[in-house]
Amino acid sequence: MTCFDYHSHHHRCGHATGGTRDYIEAALTQGVASFGVSDHGPAYWVDGVDHAYPQTQMAVSELPGYVAEARDLQSEYEGRIDVRVGVEADFLPDHTAELAALLSMNRFDYVLGSVHYTLGRSVFDRARWQQEDPLTVWRAYYRLVIAAAQSDLFDILSHLTVVEAYSPPLPNAVMNELYPPVAEAIATSGCAVEINTSGYRKMPPGQGRSGDEPFPNRVMLRELIRCGVPLTFGSDCHRPQEVGFGRGRVLLLLSELG
Repeated sequence: MTCFDYHSHHHRCGHATGGTRDYIEAALTQGVASFGVSDHGPAYWVDGVDHAYPQTQMAVSELPGYVAEARDLQSEYEGRIDVRVGVEADFLPDHTAELAALLSMNRFDYVLGSVHYTLGRSVFDRARWQQEDPLTVWRAYYRLVIAAAQSDLFDILSHLTVVEAYSPPLPNAVMNELYPPVAEAIATSGCAVEINTSGYRKMPPGQGRSGDEPFPNRVMLRELIRCGVPLTFGSDCHRPQEVGFGRGRVLLLLSELG
């Protein structure tokens, strides 16, 4: 099987280390055949602010330079490794026009679509689970995932089930309610879904968790496979040494799922 990794981050996002070249070199060392440069795009929905979230996303003004650097490296490494130029873009349903304009102004080989904000709060905000009804949050999140799939803005949907990273465990009955419509909507949209191994790093022990699930988890993966959704792989690396992280575990999981 060809070794590839299409989800990576770099210093521009403010919470990763190393430059774009460092990640490509790490991919080469690991024998990766195809590598995607896909740092966090800017917070396009914050009007009139160049760098709204410096610890989370690049500045609006940095995006052209990011694309230009990635294209230069794509040419430089041609023949040694297939470099794809992408971006991870947040989906906010009230700002799809702004995102479409931003994407049209840049040449991307692919766009990762991510839902990072639900009901006005980050999916990584651990405090919300003591302050909000989990079922309300889960339902809102998966409605946004369906809307992202249907938006025609993205090629690949990132880290499905990430809302569950720090939440109470999702009951089986809730999975049975929420997961099938998501898989069916994605299948109709034509988007691919990445198997994102940051789940192996983010899922904490305790709370019924053992850190043995990627995003999406195996229950959602079964639904995606049932619906014929194309799958791809992303390590969501934030350090060069994380390139390809967990790939062997994913292959075993896919074998287990048939």
